[in-house]
Amino acid sequence: MQAAGKQSMPQSPCPSYRHSLETDAVEPQISSLAWINARQLPSPWKIRLLVEEYFNNIHPLRCFAFIHRPTFLQRLEKDKKFQHNALLHIICALGAQFYALSYSETVTPLPSKFILLAGNEWAKVAQSLILDSLDTVTIENLRAAVLLNDYAIRMANFANAFMLSGIITRMTQALQINLEYNTDLLCQNNDVGPSITARESRRRLMWSCYVLDALVGSGVDQLTLVDEKDMKIQLPCNERNFTQQIACLTETLEPGSWLSFVPEDVEASAIQPNMGIMAYFIRHVSVRKRVLRYIKHLDEAMVPWDPQSEFAMLDADCRTWYESLPPSLQFTRNAMYIRKDSSQLGALCVLHCAHYQTICDLYRLGAPALYKLRAAFEFPPEQRDFLKQLQQVLFDAARSLASIIGETASHGSRMLADSWLPTITYDSSRIMVYHLTQILDPRADETRRITIETIPLLRSNISSLKLMGSLSMISNSLCSAAETMLDRSGIGSDVVAQNSIPDDPYQPHGEEDQTSESVPGTPVQSAPDYVLNPLSIFRMARKSIPERHAPEKAATSSAPNSAKPNSTTEVDPPWVGPIQQGVETEASHDPELGLGQASLEELQTLFMSDLGWAWQPADTAVGSGIEAAGLLPWAGGFSTTQAEPWVPAFPFSQQG
Repeated sequence: MQAAGKQSMPQSPCPSYRHSLETDAVEPQISSLAWINARQLPSPWKIRLLVEEYFNNIHPLRCFAFIHRPTFLQRLEKDKKFQHNALLHIICALGAQFYALSYSETVTPLPSKFILLAGNEWAKVAQSLILDSLDTVTIENLRAAVLLNDYAIRMANFANAFMLSGIITRMTQALQINLEYNTDLLCQNNDVGPSITARESRRRLMWSCYVLDALVGSGVDQLTLVDEKDMKIQLPCNERNFTQQIACLTETLEPGSWLSFVPEDVEASAIQPNMGIMAYFIRHVSVRKRVLRYIKHLDEAMVPWDPQSEFAMLDADCRTWYESLPPSLQFTRNAMYIRKDSSQLGALCVLHCAHYQTICDLYRLGAPALYKLRAAFEFPPEQRDFLKQLQQVLFDAARSLASIIGETASHGSRMLADSWLPTITYDSSRIMVYHLTQILDPRADETRRITIETIPLLRSNISSLKLMGSLSMISNSLCSAAETMLDRSGIGSDVVAQNSIPDDPYQPHGEEDQTSESVPGTPVQSAPDYVLNPLSIFRMARKSIPERHAPEKAATSSAPNSAKPNSTTEVDPPWVGPIQQGVETEASHDPELGLGQASLEELQTLFMSDLGWAWQPADTAVGSGIEAAGLLPWAGGFSTTQAEPWVPAFPFSQQG
């Protein structure tokens, strides 16, 4: 028998006491990082650290590489103090998160909440500066607004992100950066107009705005403000040419095409190598826009098994894009390490995740209950094999997503920094669980084998969402939702639940899609809410607006392919209600955020002057048809004698 004294001695501190010890150990370290949460920007050498973190982690992602790094850093060296610059403030805010993450990984572990909120005050200053100068439309403010939009998404402030997206689009229209400045694409006359770097930077900025608009619009015409036909600029060049300020020609959005005023003797073999990862991502986004629009207009579409159908054409477009990737952009081990060396592994991950996410969106036709598709197709008995193919491709794409994300996560959490990845990861888990519990026959031996192979991917997704928690507010909530979904599904046990798939981890209890008829005598109304993914920016933003219009009802389709009971597929079980009822996120109602976040239950239930040139086509800014005797009032001026006139002139004060 053990001694009485030993019986009363706990083997380890109780959870609350252990948490207290951890907090006490971290507090001194947090105090030493107090400058990262100050209202004023820090000293110049600390600003340099934050800027370096931004360029190493955010700049390469998606389409954010619109600032010429060498020129920007050179500018930092010249101006020692900064006070009122929105772009610098938001760059420091984004860099601060990665600075805190590096500190947590190399010095002392920090709470994920502290890392997430690092630099939050500077982001607030950036937004104030942008809104205070809305009547002064500049390239600098547009860059800042684009980065602020991404920051708002990271902080789960979707209403703010949605409103910023509208401001951003209007700024691009005011600046006319959707047009080439003139026909001198190779800048052979350097004495006139912006420099090589300025022109490429503006192209990249416009394409970034195009991508932003496409992701916000999600295929809904009402929400999409940028049309491809208005994008009359060439695609971004590769990073080498941009960094080294080499003027070059690239193709336009349509593969194999270029601007009409490109010299006729130019060969495609000389143009294509000039395009980099950003150009291929933009081309995929254009395909994705058409896929999402198709999914939201199924009542107007041909049956998908028809070889001439919209589905068949979009499927071919997705695969043609994927096959067009050069070896350096394929997700191979060699390409991964090459991209990691140039800080582009995260961008490579997002490039391929975007492809497989779009495949999931297109092939969701085979799982209408999972996505609650309206006007879903009825598959006749003779199309049973086609339906099974849809379901299999959907499942395979979800597994590919989990593999890509898991492989990328093994290189560090900062490789998962893109703000789109949390929702992609969660969708991957939903599809896999749905397939295992609703599509496969639980009695078949093959089902057990597939389940055993898939469980590690499901757990990998959960681990990846945990890693993203320090850089994305929504990740923690989605991670909890994914864990709950996996536990309730019973996957891996002898009993598999048939009602384990939540369709929206943020939907308050009792809230359902409004599908009832309108009041008699009034037309049926439909809002974009009901055709969008519950995790789309618009849906998330709408959930945080208390005065949103209430009597919205989804239109009932009378099309031949409207959703009907399907005798050829398994009967869909009743879906379980929302998960985690009454649970709040770590940041719920947190006054430190200053972003008005609601609880998990509430938040997301779920231009230039005429310089006397003889002629310019309408596809250039100079020949755009806008009559102006001089510089447009919002465009601002620049000196042609300044080495890099597009670089923001950071204000500074002299010490007296």
